[in-house]
Amino acid sequence: MTDQSQEERRQRPRVAHRLIVRYRRPVEGSAEWLVSPLRDLSSGGARFLSEHPFTAGETFELHLLLPAAQQPVMLLARVAWARAAQMQMTEVGVTFDAHDAAIQRLIDTAVKHFLHQQSAG
Repeated sequence: MTDQSQEERRQRPRVAHRLIVRYRRPVEGSAEWLVSPLRDLSSGGARFLSEHPFTAGETFELHLLLPAAQQPVMLLARVAWARAAQMQMTEVGVTFDAHDAAIQRLIDTAVKHFLHQQSAG
């Protein structure tokens, strides 16, 4: 799938803003947290690079470090797509499963703030 067709499928605007994401893959017996910079963020998902491979449909715990939040925003993410990237990395596109309205508001507020910054810059 090309980037253009993915862009056409997106329903929410994405912002290219350098935030940090922590994630824990659901590997039996492993509680290791991995850290990666986000490539972009929307109110419904994100894209980041990982040192580890992912497969579409896989779910995992994700913590977003948002400027407006006093602590990491914890939610479940589902892999929408994954593809090989440079230097043996995997580029991963995820959708968020934020069952908590307060968490969704934090994400929405951050995205609106970053969109405003981009349009003003």
